[in-house]
Amino acid sequence: MVTRLMFVIDPMYSKRSQPLTTQQRDEIIAWKLHDALLICLNEYYAGWPVRKDGWKVTFPALADSIFSRNETGACVIHIALHFDGKKLKMPLTKHTISKVKWETLYECMKLQGNFSPHARDALWRLLAPSDNISEED
Repeated sequence: MVTRLMFVIDPMYSKRSQPLTTQQRDEIIAWKLHDALLICLNEYYAGWPVRKDGWKVTFPALADSIFSRNETGACVIHIALHFDGKKLKMPLTKHTISKVKWETLYECMKLQGNFSPHARDALWRLLAPSDNISEED
């Protein structure tokens, strides 16, 4: 809010990829979300010094790898956990995404009331991935 800068973060944007054809569409969506956020802020937090003008949009390429559409969900979780407003605190790589998938599975499996034995398997895969014979993610 202070810098008036919107980050459009898409795991499909990588440092090695060409500009995507979706960038224009993504910017339109970003502005619509931005307008809706400002309406909410004005509605629920009257008096906040929120101005609609002077905002910029940036499309940072946070990854060195190119990810498939099937991997973008884990990428989004990783970005949400590690993006500090300027950069990723932990790099976005194929290895870290694989780890995020298993961490997320483990977190879901250990939810209260889940007595599935698969939580133990997910934790083991997370802690010792090289011990697993099947390396399919």
